[in-house]
Parts: sequence; C-alpha cells; structure tokens
Amino acid sequence: MKQLIYIFFVITLFSACTSRSDKEIDTSAIDVKVKIKRLEQELFSLQSKESVKNFLDNNQVFTKQFLQAEQYPHDSLLVNSVYQLVTDTSIHVLLNETREEFADLRYLEQEFTDAFKHIKYYYPDFKVPQIQTVVTGLANDMYVSDSLIIISLDFFLGDSATYRPQFPQYVLKRYRKEYIVPSVILLLSKKYNLINPADRTLLGEMIFYGKAFEFTKYMMPSKHDSLIIGYTGDQLAESDTNRNVIWGHFIEKKLLYETSHFIKIKYVDERPYTAEIGSKAPGAIGRWLGWEIVKAYMQEEKPNLQNLMKNQDAQRIFTQSKYKGKS
Repeated sequence: MKQLIYIFFVITLFSACTSRSDKEIDTSAIDVKVKIKRLEQELFSLQSKESVKNFLDNNQVFTKQFLQAEQYPHDSLLVNSVYQLVTDTSIHVLLNETREEFADLRYLEQEFTDAFKHIKYYYPDFKVPQIQTVVTGLANDMYVSDSLIIISLDFFLGDSATYRPQFPQYVLKRYRKEYIVPSVILLLSKKYNLINPADRTLLGEMIFYGKAFEFTKYMMPSKHDSLIIGYTGDQLAESDTNRNVIWGHFIEKKLLYETSHFIKIKYVDERPYTAEIGSKAPGAIGRWLGWEIVKAYMQEEKPNLQNLMKNQDAQRIFTQSKYKGKS
C-alpha cells in the first residue's frame, strides 16, 4: 500500500474548512496508546556495512516494503546503498534539521492516538499499527499498511529546509508536518472504502475520493477540511463560492459518466489548477466535488459511516444526495 502522497501552510480560517461538530464523539474510554519508534536514530549511528546489514536483517518489513529490497539483484547492493546514505554528509544536513524540527514527537503520537481511537470506535476490530520514522534523503516519503506505518520526516521539514523534495510547488506546499497524520488516515481509509470495480466513470472516482475524505474527517473531526483535501483556505472558499460554476461545467460537458482516462485525469489528478474551468479552480476539482456530493448524501440519508464506506453504488449515492450545486 505504499504510495506517493499528494499532501501539505498556514490555513486561513473560512467557514468551508471548520470542524463539524456532528462528528465529535467520546473516545475517552477507548484504550489506544501510540509510541513512535525513531529508526533514524539507530540507522544513522551505523558505521560499517556489517552493522547496516544487521540493521536491515533486524527490520525486515522496513527493508522489504519501504526500501523495496526485491528490486536489488543482490543483498550487498542494498547494503551498499544504505551505507552510502548514512555516510553522505549532505544527508546529515537533513538529519540534523530533522532532529531540530522533530525533536519531540509527542504531538504526533497524540494526534495518531486520537485518530486511532476514532477508527476503533467505528471499527472495533481495528488493530493499531506500529509507527516508525526515518530519514531517507528524500528518497521515499511514506509507507502505510495495516500493521506498520513508516514516515520519512525529512519530506516534511517545510520551506526552511536546506533541501526539499523535487515536486511542483502546488504539491510541495503540502509536504509539511501538519499534514502527516491526515495523510496517513486518508491512506488507511482505502481498506474500508469499498468500490465497484466495474464502475469506470468519473463519478465513481469522485465518490471514492469523497468517501475517503469523509472517513478522514470522521477520524479527525477537529481538523480543517483544507488539511484533509490539500486545498488552502482560499481555494476552499473560492470553490464554495463558485460551486454553481463548477457544477454547471460538469453538467454541460456531461462529465459525470465519462469513462475516458485522458478526460478523467483532468479532474481528479494533481494539477496547479483545472484549466477547463478557470485559473482559480484548484486542481483535482473532481475530488472536491465528490466530497461535496458525499456530504450532501450524508445530510439527506443520514447513514452511519460504516454504511457509507461499504456502499459501492456511486450512482445511488449521487442520486440520493440530491446534489445540484448551490441553491
């Protein structure tokens, strides 16, 4: 389940991105305690290839999944690669900045604890995964599975970092520490977000994203919508103000049931803006619209979260939402 996260800014507070009190629940009796293991401390204390090999052998999931050991024809190549990493002086610049910026991870542990308590409230069988941090020299940003989460902290140092990931600015601005936990929860939502594999429509993809954002909001109800969807406060406010224009475009162009990959990616993939609508329409506007439809569905039908997430019928969700833009 490893994937590049399109994630993470000072948020301007707008009504569109405030918390929604209907998602506040009492989780005080739920027993969850998160303790993050800082792998970077051990990793960068290694001083020989033999010690690197022992470290990799003792951290098999990290080695196989995060470092993708299978892509190396021989174990020695991976050992050499990691040894070069831990002895690279430029990487040590990032390491020192990471140690300073993330000197104390108690706030992250508390955010994860609160979010996991919410997941366990809605899904009692949820097993809390281990969480580890690392510094990779901007090689891999994050790994998320049911049992283990690995976060490369150097990706999330923010604008003051000496080195930054080589992403476009509209993506890079979201690689900040306030986005770490929402991004992990968004990825964890995939396990619960059932889809109809036969539905190849743009609407189907929009509803998938909408359900994922709604799941994350339920698990982190006090988080601003902007930290969940990755828009700025201004972008959320603009989208809300111009929802009739956005909706009208989707209807006029008959986009909801579009199945062409090349057309769909214009509305759900990362872009600086959605040029087909206008320069002020954020990229991936179809994801935003999908969330708006899901919000309307939740208000109209009032299903519980579990029923929403296992509902594979995007058309039914859309129809019952009665969504038609802003009235």
